[in-house]
Amino acid sequence: MNAIATLLLMLPFLLPILLANIGERERSVRLFAYVYLVLLNGILALVGFFSLVAGAALSNPAVLNQLAEQNPGLNIEQLHRARLDIAGLLLIFFAIVAIVVLLPQIRSLLARVLPIDAGSAVHATALSMTSAAFGINLFQMAALSPLFFAAAVNEQISGQLQQSYLDVLVFPLLTLVIAALLGVGLYIRRDQRQTLQRLGLTLPNLRQAGIALGATAGLLAFSFLTNVVWQAIDPNSLKEVGGVLKVMTGNLNGVPGALAIGLSAAIGEETFFRGAYQPRMGLPLAALLFASFHVQYGVTPATLLVLVIGAVLGVLRQRTSLTVCIMVHFLFNFVSVLLP
Repeated sequence: MNAIATLLLMLPFLLPILLANIGERERSVRLFAYVYLVLLNGILALVGFFSLVAGAALSNPAVLNQLAEQNPGLNIEQLHRARLDIAGLLLIFFAIVAIVVLLPQIRSLLARVLPIDAGSAVHATALSMTSAAFGINLFQMAALSPLFFAAAVNEQISGQLQQSYLDVLVFPLLTLVIAALLGVGLYIRRDQRQTLQRLGLTLPNLRQAGIALGATAGLLAFSFLTNVVWQAIDPNSLKEVGGVLKVMTGNLNGVPGALAIGLSAAIGEETFFRGAYQPRMGLPLAALLFASFHVQYGVTPATLLVLVIGAVLGVLRQRTSLTVCIMVHFLFNFVSVLLP
């Protein structure tokens, strides 16, 4: 059911990408895509408003105590950390920005610092959905991650959170690859050969394989050092994130699990973030968006680690190819899953 729910939830966000590509040639479709984005972000802003209201209610100690009694796996401290008020403000802000960037004048200003075409419907949609994605992801980090951390240590609840192989294949592999292919206009603006060229998918040579191995070793070393420092300054949050990862990968053990997680994340995330997104939106924005999608880490050093990994992969994309990025991402995830 998680896989099916993921696909259904992603459909409203895949549709404007398709419409924008068609809209590059059909003015009426372009207008419809912009109207759709305004309505979609209007809904997100409304959700943010209700979150603000809920956050005000949770500021009442009596409400917190009642919720804690109804949910034994959640304690008052965790509920208090779920800042629905801040999450609501973030969602409202980024939803408004997502609408504002659709204005031609704003896109013309952004084109001075981003490698975009201010007149492109696809690039306008990418800007709008980037802002919406930041709002949704930061909303989850502020409001949902603390509750998820609490649920992960509750055995009865955590069993319901574990992923299956189908869940891993659907997201990030299936949905992100579809988003990437739609974004570059496969069979709409580009044929297969042009699509592969636009994404940067090429056969690696021995030099690139060596670069991939060296980059992976460096990132694994940096990850180890990050955990050492993290353990020293905040062992509790490290334990919480470790519990979350254990829950999420509980059904994906050993080499098969490492292969599934490694391949799905590497192919899906790299095809979208480094293949389709970065060449048009730039490395900094791609790395930040990539980090924000890892909402399971909340506001912790793990998110900073993902940001650094995204930046390194971005540089590799610029200097080598998407294939090298996929290799590094796969090897990093594969080793990280096998080694606790």
